[in-house]
Amino acid sequence: MVRRVRYRHVAGLVAALVLLSSATATFAAGVSDSLDVVSGTNRSAAASQKKIDDLSAQTRALLEEYRRLQDGVEYQAAYTRELEDLEQAQRVQIAQLQGQIAQASITRQRIVPLMRSMADALEKFVVLDLPFQQEERINGVLLLKRHLNQADMSVAAKFRLLLEAYQLEQGYGNTIAAWRGPLQWEGEDLSVEYLRIGRVALYFQTLDGARSGYWNVEQAAWLPLDAGFNRDVTQALRVARNQVAPQLLQLPMLAPGESS
Repeated sequence: MVRRVRYRHVAGLVAALVLLSSATATFAAGVSDSLDVVSGTNRSAAASQKKIDDLSAQTRALLEEYRRLQDGVEYQAAYTRELEDLEQAQRVQIAQLQGQIAQASITRQRIVPLMRSMADALEKFVVLDLPFQQEERINGVLLLKRHLNQADMSVAAKFRLLLEAYQLEQGYGNTIAAWRGPLQWEGEDLSVEYLRIGRVALYFQTLDGARSGYWNVEQAAWLPLDAGFNRDVTQALRVARNQVAPQLLQLPMLAPGESS
């Protein structure tokens, strides 16, 4: 009796073990299937996320490209407007320049004869002026007149030379100067020191300081000075050479219309 019970108990344990093994196998298979499903779902989700990321990146790239193109269109429009404004300004400037060219042609026709007339007047002025460095000054005016007749020289260059000649002559009136040179006087060939006081007076003195004279405009001749003025002329020559400080000069001078 006891053995039967044991056999039955053993048989029940075996049946239970068989059922448990079957259930474990079934559970394991279910877990494996679930893991496969989860793994497949994760892969699918990852693939879907990648597609989403790719689409998002493409969208951003397209948006940036659109913005870039939009900025380019706006820049092109602004640049086009700027070119149109520049073209309009150039048209106005060209019209003004054409007017100036036409006016310059008229001015050139008038100024060339005027410059020649001014050169002639300057030549007469030098001839009638005090005879200081006269040969050099007259040669300068003659050279100026030759330049005014040059066809290959611009009007502006000619006018500049004319102004320089006038400025040079004008400068003589504001300075005093001394220089050595020859003089034919009273039948003698002398070597003298000349003294110019602006354009007001012109003097000479022999190198030994014994004789002095001045230019008389009305008589157009050199006249002698009293020997008492020799020292004053000598002192004035030293001032003109910057050998002494500037000072008040005491020199004889004829008033306009007064004869010696």
